[in-house]
Amino acid sequence: MLKAVIFDYNGVLINDVQLHETCWFRAGRDMGFPVSRQTISKYISYDPGQKRHLYFGDMPDEKWEKLFQAKTRYYFEMAEKGNLVFPSVEGVLTSLSKRYALALISNTPRNYFDRVFPMSLAVLLKETLFADEVERPKPSPDPLLEIVGRLGIGKDQCCYVGDSVLDIRMAKTAGILIYAVATGDNSRNELEREGADDVLTNLIELQERLETG
Repeated sequence: MLKAVIFDYNGVLINDVQLHETCWFRAGRDMGFPVSRQTISKYISYDPGQKRHLYFGDMPDEKWEKLFQAKTRYYFEMAEKGNLVFPSVEGVLTSLSKRYALALISNTPRNYFDRVFPMSLAVLLKETLFADEVERPKPSPDPLLEIVGRLGIGKDQCCYVGDSVLDIRMAKTAGILIYAVATGDNSRNELEREGADDVLTNLIELQERLETG
């Protein structure tokens, strides 16, 4: 029996994947460490520590700190100009929270969530876990198994909802049902090839599937 729904953040609840890509490109260029948009897109789902090496190679710590601060500053400057939450999120989370415990895992730092995601929706999430709070972020199964433990449920009593091949790899390694929504950078075909248990167009389809299944 399903008791909990665990969500990814970027590309699932908040429409900011392309914004992150733009900010990484801008920060790298401005700091003299250019990286192609193709490379940024390919590894956008990884956590900042992983991106450091995937994007910029062997970068000195001081340079990395300045670059990441610049990227973060650009993100907040742009994100706070409008509402990035997908239009369906409020209705979906509100409805599902009446039947299931809701939780969230993200490969971004917590302050990105705290400053941008509406508090009225954040309170619907019983547990949250971010990249700066784990030793091994996605695609390691550790964050997902940690959340399952916090919720006090079995792996067969929850599902994970993500938008990337990284999400699928994490869930499959953890042995947890994975619904993929094609609202991020990975296409439906890529999500299907990676082996998601089901690939949905958006969160409305997810809600319908869970409430009628």
